Amino acid sequence: MEISGKPRIVIWFVSNDGRFIGNAVNILMRQFNGVDIIGVTAAQKISVNNLPFIPLQELAQNGGGYDVLLVAGARQMGIAEVVKLAKSIKLDADKLLGDWIVCIPGFTLEKYRKLQRSQLSIFSFDCLGGIINHDLGLKTFSPFFNLRVEYYEEFLKFLKHPRVYIEEELEFQGTRHRNSGKEIFDYPIYSIGNVTLLMVHYSNFDHAVKKWNERKQRINWYNIIAMMDTESQEILEKFDALTYGKKVCFVPFKSNLDSAFYIDPKYAVNGSFRSVIANLAQIVPHYYNVFDMLLYGKKTPLIEM
Repeated sequence: MEISGKPRIVIWFVSNDGRFIGNAVNILMRQFNGVDIIGVTAAQKISVNNLPFIPLQELAQNGGGYDVLLVAGARQMGIAEVVKLAKSIKLDADKLLGDWIVCIPGFTLEKYRKLQRSQLSIFSFDCLGGIINHDLGLKTFSPFFNLRVEYYEEFLKFLKHPRVYIEEELEFQGTRHRNSGKEIFDYPIYSIGNVTLLMVHYSNFDHAVKKWNERKQRINWYNIIAMMDTESQEILEKFDALTYGKKVCFVPFKSNLDSAFYIDPKYAVNGSFRSVIANLAQIVPHYYNVFDMLLYGKKTPLIEM
């Protein structure tokens, strides 16, 4: 989406979560040297700062006349539900923009729209790819979602021959018990060849297989980023040697290797380096520009480490 001049914005209130909307508007105003807020919309008529109220149906029928549908409260509702709702009432889902996404350090509307259009497939060792897609409101083009590979070496095997492994049928290997305090259930373990997949967020085994098979059909083989973390220099070197245009390995030690994204272990929660990685795309803490990383595999530090 190309915007010349000030973007025309409609603010869509989908919940009572107003944490990000003020900052989001201010950020967009600074990036474009001003914006034109042409109105607000919601399921029921509301009044906000004397802005015109535009019914949702009118926005859909008239094509909107806007460049951005800035969604206030989308984080609380969930971007997937917002997209589903938008499509059900014939709104242009490509113009949606979650207010919290604007507040992520490094955001520009141009980069975010480019990332949306890129149909990026994230091959991640664990749930990180799914977390990123969720937090950035991106559609998932990878089966590595809500699961993790059991061993780093197995993930490296997959990355060497992904097209071969992805054609393997899932083979059920058993179950393990999950008790995270919030979730208590047995989850399934599957294998593809000699790679073991722990479906740690699936209590419904049939659903796990269904989603894996659906998502593997969506892989964009022309735009893949490989992602993992390790505390091992040896594993990092093996990962760095892989022939991927974009590859990211988070490590708690400094390295000159292109794929090594250093994060100071002092930011770890309760001594766990993995805790840092899980918050990569959150509003805080922030270490690297996640948009540059996903678009270009580029290291753009946001803090000094």
